[in-house]
Amino acid sequence: MTASLRELAPAAWLAVVLLGACATERVPLPAGSALEPLATLPPQAPDELDRGTRTLAAAVLLGDPERAAVAAQRIETLDTERVAAGEAPSGLAPYAEDARNATLPDPIAFRAAQRELLERDDLEPELERRVEIEVSDDPLTLADQRLGEARRGRLTRSVNAFTRAIGTSFTNPALLIYRVAMSALGFGLAERQEDPLSPPERQALGHWKSFVERHPDSNEAAALLDEIEEAQQRWLETQRRRNVRRARQALDAGQPAAARALAERALRYAPEDPDAARVRDEAGQQLAREWEERQRSLEAASPGPIPGRQRPLALALLAPGGDVDGAARALAEADPEGPLSDEAAFARALAAADRGRERASWEQLDEIADLDVEDSNMQRHAGALVHSPEQNPYGAFRASNRKITAREWRALALGPLADGIPDHDLPWALAWLGLLPPLPAVVIGLPMRLIRFPFEEPDRRVPALLARRYLERFPDGEEARAQREWLLDYEQGRGNEVGALRVAESGPAPDAERIATLREKAAKQALETAQKERRLEVRLPLLQEVASRFPGTEGAREAGVAVREEIDRASEQRIRISKGYLLENPSVAGRPGLALRPELLDGELENGELHPDGVTLIGAGMIELAFVGPSGRASDGPVLRRERVSEERLARLVAQLDETTEHIARTDRDLRFEPDARRDLYFERARLGVADSADVRPQARSSYEYIGLRERYGVVRGRESILPAEIVLQGSFTDFSLGAFPRFNPPKATPDQVLYR
Repeated sequence: MTASLRELAPAAWLAVVLLGACATERVPLPAGSALEPLATLPPQAPDELDRGTRTLAAAVLLGDPERAAVAAQRIETLDTERVAAGEAPSGLAPYAEDARNATLPDPIAFRAAQRELLERDDLEPELERRVEIEVSDDPLTLADQRLGEARRGRLTRSVNAFTRAIGTSFTNPALLIYRVAMSALGFGLAERQEDPLSPPERQALGHWKSFVERHPDSNEAAALLDEIEEAQQRWLETQRRRNVRRARQALDAGQPAAARALAERALRYAPEDPDAARVRDEAGQQLAREWEERQRSLEAASPGPIPGRQRPLALALLAPGGDVDGAARALAEADPEGPLSDEAAFARALAAADRGRERASWEQLDEIADLDVEDSNMQRHAGALVHSPEQNPYGAFRASNRKITAREWRALALGPLADGIPDHDLPWALAWLGLLPPLPAVVIGLPMRLIRFPFEEPDRRVPALLARRYLERFPDGEEARAQREWLLDYEQGRGNEVGALRVAESGPAPDAERIATLREKAAKQALETAQKERRLEVRLPLLQEVASRFPGTEGAREAGVAVREEIDRASEQRIRISKGYLLENPSVAGRPGLALRPELLDGELENGELHPDGVTLIGAGMIELAFVGPSGRASDGPVLRRERVSEERLARLVAQLDETTEHIARTDRDLRFEPDARRDLYFERARLGVADSADVRPQARSSYEYIGLRERYGVVRGRESILPAEIVLQGSFTDFSLGAFPRFNPPKATPDQVLYR
């Protein structure tokens, strides 16, 4: 038995070697050009259809409806004769009718004719889609659609409010009546805040006005005047309410000038509105008081001769290197309760700041700022310094941190009422109604807020800004060390290693080991940020900055390698056409377009295969083809090969790309292609045959990508549901509710609705 195993061992080893050799066979790259020769079509003499099409085109360009109608009828007749003779129809008849309709001068007649065109059964998908858009572009139809959306939106909000209350009460039916009542109250408060004329209704009003302006003598225009007048009145009321509400908010925020301007704007919409007049008068009174105080602050009595006790302090303040502290102390000791005692204290605080005693200086200024403005001449000056973020950044830093911490504790205790009672624009006697809907969440949600509280990080961007400002102004100040440590912890906590390194390096004696660790992390982060940039003219300087700013780090080394690779493969353009896009659009890959060899897209690795990266237009009459590498795995990097193409082939390719994109955009309502002016400029140069010379300007380079639908959306393409509602399963730890309920989908806002808000 042992002998036989020894005899079989060499054979087994040889089999393993042969299998390994087969398994590691290198996938070949295609030899020669990856492109096929362009096919040339023989010249053809024009037939009757060609001459009829020419006549129709001339009539359309001249705007001659009668001649266009005759030419379109001629094409229709010729197409009917072709079908009767057993030939395939040319497909020109619906396009001829569409062209004839374009010569109609009346928009109403044009839409009616296009509506008849839609009844044909021989329209191509892209033509049908365009005609549908033109037919739907009717002001009256659009106005009816917007009004229907407004009614459906209001009904959807009301139904959803009650279905949620009912559906989440299955586990606790005792709260059903309470939740329904709270939903009704919340819906009523929300409806009160809604504008009298909603955005969809404003769109309808705009469409009505547009129709009346274009067709003032039509029967429909006369019937619209009353509706326009009623909607216009609601629009004026909307503007009045909106401006009065904003004026009150500005007045509460201490901005009387803005409040008066908004109130006057409201009065332009409703000249006798008492609310707007009341806000305007109150804002005017506040502005008058402000101007009076400003005028008083500018008044100055004649100084006359300076008394002996004041003269030393005045000279010390004016003279460079004067003994301000000594002169101020002498003035205060001479008359501790005199009229100039607070001036002496103010001068001593300034002197303390000049000597680097920041804390003592701000403590003295705080004491002066707390005095009564009627008893102190320097209270307003000290208060201005203490509360100025520019003059006192550390004090503003502490105040901002205290404010954020207080907001966090209020959120823990009060939950949704942390910022006070919601403003529902109710009279003060009914304002307490705003407490009722969120009150259960305040009480029942306290345990959950206690659990989450230790793990929540408040937003402290404002204190961080003030800390940076302090370090810029006072790098060696008394609070500089503490501010630097706080800012370092803040930057590291939010993952900003570059910012943390900048803070650590700004110290007077930075820790070398800590700096080295931060430099490695910062270089890696800066490299990742640079690599995410798509534009070469921005990405390359970022990579160079990483390599020069963080020398000796691993990130700098990788950035240097990336810079060399970018320079080696830099090109005028980077317009990529993926393999998936080529497979889904054979006209782009085939003879009408690029004329790529078919075996490169057949999925067989033995004869060479295109990589999923596909083909890239790199400018100057060159393309870059990506092939599957020797490993045979598409997940590995591709093997790149550049090839020059003729002007005719490039012009065909860009024309097919544009035509295919237009076709997809017209037939597929869910797909949108992003605009790219640089790509369009290159394509225009390619059509004109002047793209063989490189345009090396950074602003001329495009990085557009044509991606296949399967690559873009995956195996299953996501679409919007056609159902009017969706089932929602919702639970809450705050009140331990669990339930399911239908939620009706509100109407989707049109792209131009933002113009009517």
